Amino acid sequence: MVLGRKLPQRERIGPRPGPPRKGPARDEDYKDWIRTPACCACGVEGRSEAAHTGADGGMSMKASDYSCVPLCPDCHTQAPGAHYRVGRRQFERSEGICFAALVAQLQKAWQRLSA
Repeated sequence: MVLGRKLPQRERIGPRPGPPRKGPARDEDYKDWIRTPACCACGVEGRSEAAHTGADGGMSMKASDYSCVPLCPDCHTQAPGAHYRVGRRQFERSEGICFAALVAQLQKAWQRLSA
């Protein structure tokens, strides 16, 4: 465990044999960075989770890690009006945010940091 979180599965079981996996992009460093800002919905600091918001998942697969936004546990999954309880559109409407615009801003900031 690292900082109370389990290691990613790849680090626990080792590299996958065969050709590279297909599917949405994965980046643990990006998700770790996404967890550092305050919740984009309520502004609470120090409790953010990386909430996947993209539509490029499907078939029981999460969307790309690059579609993540910082949400506290309440806004992400726990509160009655949480993102995963009411759905993306209703959550965006009720909180007055646009995930697509926020994801674009976060990706630009990440690219500046990574350069």
